[in-house]
Amino acid sequence: MTGEAGKYTGWLKDTVVLIVGGTLGIGYAIASAALEHMQLCSGSRLRGTTIDLADIENLEKNVQAVLQLAAEGVKINHFVVTAADMMPPPPPLAELNVHSLERTSCIRYIAPLIFAKHLPKYMNQVPENSVTLTSGAHGHKPDPGWSAMNGYLGAVETMMKGLAVDLKPLRVNVVSPGAVITEVVREMLGEHYDMAIQMAKEKSLVGGVGTPESVAQAYLYLMKDSFVTGTVLETNGGLYLA
Repeated sequence: MTGEAGKYTGWLKDTVVLIVGGTLGIGYAIASAALEHMQLCSGSRLRGTTIDLADIENLEKNVQAVLQLAAEGVKINHFVVTAADMMPPPPPLAELNVHSLERTSCIRYIAPLIFAKHLPKYMNQVPENSVTLTSGAHGHKPDPGWSAMNGYLGAVETMMKGLAVDLKPLRVNVVSPGAVITEVVREMLGEHYDMAIQMAKEKSLVGGVGTPESVAQAYLYLMKDSFVTGTVLETNGGLYLA
């Protein structure tokens, strides 16, 4: 069976993809996969910068600086947010206070919303382009002590639906990963790593945990399918049925 060369793998060729959170884990895997699909021959087109998404006082200015860098002389085609707070999650319900919620709230909810506010200046609102946010399977099947985090995950998915309407025909979707082991997660788990992996396997129909490389495929699919919007794409090894 033969077909037109690059008919499918070339869909992202010569596009501009902005990934917020692209230096580690899932974000890094998305960047690597996107570069392969773009058939990039030179690193000269790859640029990066740092931004503190928890700096709420300067967030709007910093967001615009990142967008300007990505869209210098061109337009952005695909925008992805995988950034998450790598600090310890908010404390259990009985120990919550306003201060403990501020950082994660800013990174996971407020920052993506501010990016969406300014995107129309730097991205054509056409169905060939896309915005993809990130939630998580815990939002639908919570573990004890995750009340605050579940709230953020649910808020991202609900916000996505509103943005899909407000930014139409630009497409807006969410990827909701299950247990995915990255180097940062491995370091955070420390001596509890083996136990955490075993627990994740027991909650999976496929008997394993996700990898950044496998989950990255979900994001690429949402970039390429110009007929999908307002959707939460699950990649969790069958967690909800286990």
